[in-house]
Amino acid sequence: MSSIQEWGNKVDWKKRVKAVCKPCWELKYCPYGPLVEEFPVKEKEDDHKCRIFGHDCPVFYVAEPFTETKELRDISRNIPRPVQFRVLKRDNQICRQCGQAVQDEEIEFDHIIPFSKGGSSDENNIRLLCSTCNRKRSNNFEDEYLVRDSRDHIMKPSNIEIIDFLLDLIDFYHEFVRDNQEKPSLSDYDEFTDNDTELTNAITSIAKDIIIFFKSEKPKEMRSNLFNALKYRWGFVDSFLYSINEVSLKFEVDLEKIIIEEKYFIQLIGWNIPLSKGNKKKWETK
Repeated sequence: MSSIQEWGNKVDWKKRVKAVCKPCWELKYCPYGPLVEEFPVKEKEDDHKCRIFGHDCPVFYVAEPFTETKELRDISRNIPRPVQFRVLKRDNQICRQCGQAVQDEEIEFDHIIPFSKGGSSDENNIRLLCSTCNRKRSNNFEDEYLVRDSRDHIMKPSNIEIIDFLLDLIDFYHEFVRDNQEKPSLSDYDEFTDNDTELTNAITSIAKDIIIFFKSEKPKEMRSNLFNALKYRWGFVDSFLYSINEVSLKFEVDLEKIIIEEKYFIQLIGWNIPLSKGNKKKWETK
């Protein structure tokens, strides 16, 4: 079985979500009138309960072809109050962007995929943000959320500490060139491997991949300012390495955008580092 097939089975790509109809709380009236009274009163709260009468809502049981589907209903800029309540409970009144507790008056709800780009108002596409983080947000959600490369799915996740190793490796390369006015040979990398020949060959290959990447033309899919920012960070401008924060200030580029682009670069040379909230915080210190 191929890696792509394994991924497909893992995410169950054949699964389909059953659509449901447009309910009266959006229509502003009950399309079934007295009929609703014939449905049983709900004992427990759920999404199928009529908010006016407390019965099972008949709209949810009508054949789909005669009604508007849930997918169409969800393409609405307005976030329904029940969705807001569920998101508030799910996110525990913590901002999903900065991780800070949010005061009641600062709570804002945000479409992860923006409404302007087809994002729904379904619970899965809504998150809780503080007002400060929501103001910073733009519509460039693609870099943050969409799959940029199939390797995101088929490569096994790597530990974020691989960044420290790669930075140390390239720092050694730049220092060696500064001190000796020549590139390090295979044997010069032995200090990384305790004279393990096979490992030394692998280390040298990794260093070459990084050097070739930054000394070649910018990849078409990379933005020029971000490629130049990474070249500066990795020492291919003045042979000195810089932190993510230093690069962000110098190039006036958002920290997260540099991290996303660096993730892509590291993925190209062989490692897939997940962009979890914890990894992002660690990445900011490197």
